[in-house]
Amino acid sequence: MDLEALVTARVAAVAPGATRLLVAVSGGADSVAALRLLHESSYSIVAAHLDHGLRAESADDATFVRELCGSLGVELHERAVAVDAVAKERGWNVEDAARRIRYSHLHRSAVAAGADVIVVAHTLDDNAETFLHQVLRGAAYPSGIPARRGMVIRPLLGVRRSVLRDYLVTAGQTWREDPTNLDVTRARAWLRSEVMPLLERRYPGAAVRVARAASAIGDARRVIEGQVAVRFGDGPLRVTALSRAPRALQRGAIAALLERGGVSVDTDLIEAVMEAVRTAALDPHAGPWRRSVADGQVVRVAYGTVSVARVAAGALEAPVPVPDLDAWRAAVPSVMKAGVTAADLPDEADIEALASTHGDLVLRHRARGDRVRLPGGSKLLSDLLIDRKVPREERDALVVLASGEDVLWVAGVPLGGARSRDQRFMDLALEQARAAADAGELPVGAVLVRDDQVVAVGRNRGQETGDPSAHAEVEVMRAAGVATGDWRLTDATLYVTLEPCPMCFGAVLQTRVARVVYGASNPREGALGGVLDLRAGRWKRTPVVEGGVRERECAALLTSFFAALRAD
Repeated sequence: MDLEALVTARVAAVAPGATRLLVAVSGGADSVAALRLLHESSYSIVAAHLDHGLRAESADDATFVRELCGSLGVELHERAVAVDAVAKERGWNVEDAARRIRYSHLHRSAVAAGADVIVVAHTLDDNAETFLHQVLRGAAYPSGIPARRGMVIRPLLGVRRSVLRDYLVTAGQTWREDPTNLDVTRARAWLRSEVMPLLERRYPGAAVRVARAASAIGDARRVIEGQVAVRFGDGPLRVTALSRAPRALQRGAIAALLERGGVSVDTDLIEAVMEAVRTAALDPHAGPWRRSVADGQVVRVAYGTVSVARVAAGALEAPVPVPDLDAWRAAVPSVMKAGVTAADLPDEADIEALASTHGDLVLRHRARGDRVRLPGGSKLLSDLLIDRKVPREERDALVVLASGEDVLWVAGVPLGGARSRDQRFMDLALEQARAAADAGELPVGAVLVRDDQVVAVGRNRGQETGDPSAHAEVEVMRAAGVATGDWRLTDATLYVTLEPCPMCFGAVLQTRVARVVYGASNPREGALGGVLDLRAGRWKRTPVVEGGVRERECAALLTSFFAALRAD
């Protein structure tokens, strides 16, 4: 297949049905070759050129392109823009400004000319150089240049730069040389003029193999992106689900999340997020991880999710009094504008409890002298933020709930003052315990949770069923097995109002529950320290155990139950 037929076939492959093409012509050899090759094809051709004004020779380049198109009878859409002035006005990097303005001109010209696609003359060598540049910059998915993106197609990606120059020489066609291509202070020019020739001398055909590697990685990336979309959707990522996925899908999911958030994706950032996810999965009580990125955004691993939020300093124009729940509900939209997520917010029961204890509260940004009351005493909020590694640029934007100088809640920074997630789930278990008491059963309730979602609830049912094994823990694990279709409850947390007995702890071991949280100690039958501690056995795996959550409420319910029995 000759060169013309090869390029024509490639256009048909990447842009089936296209009949009218706009060719981007800079005046360089590659774009001139693309214009001539496609002019000789069956496609209808129109050209576009941008005089960027960045070099003294740019006007001569424009003249060359104008004369070339005139000789070929090709319609030309040209524009001159002082790119450096635009870049300065808008605060853009000059190279970035040139790229943006060029592609804007190309798209407008394509629409005006009725072109189906835009042809850009990137070659196999460009693809190899781009791939190496991406690798060296730490790109998450170094996959070179895509053959098509939107209206832009690149039918010369499989053609060597030298082949195009040989074609032009044979045709007697001249071209323009860009002297910036020889400026080795520029990364791309250095790769082109020094690195790639060195690789070719040591490994003949290196550019071809590098370009093939880029293409293969691009194919793999598209497969991974498809799997990520099906498995994780397009919202915040759940830590538990992410940590269970293969590492390739973890990287893909994190990369997709960052891209949706407008964050520049690189391997260093992805690896940092993956390590934070691993830590959070191993320790559900680990404090939030956060990293500031460009444009006032922060990437966070907190409250069981990975998210990208925008930190907007001054989102609260003035302190907002929170005398009651209605005032709190009205204030929440302003809080959310400051980069706070729904998971960050204290629930309404927390607000009511804090207001009853401290009086009227104020929602505001942090202030000098703010202190936080912690279990070991009080501490300056500024010191706490340093300890929690909250970046300096985020601190003044943080939203706090305070009574005077006493800070009771900080968005995204656990203080221990509001009810924890464990306490909230234990409240659900208490509801089940009260239902058991109402039914004449020993008031013990249980809830099984996975990925912060309630899988099943249960309560004591021994009297009702005549089954001595119908303890709340066993009931909830049975229900969870039915709900999930799997008796293995790996990664689940069991909340129960009373320390489990030996029978129930045995069921916990059998079902592989990862964590047990109980309320009141069980001095009669407790298997986790109340009477004995079965965790000391030589088990293959044992759950993480935490006791004393809502202990007073759980114990009071049992005490009142037995008091009623004695009264009868």
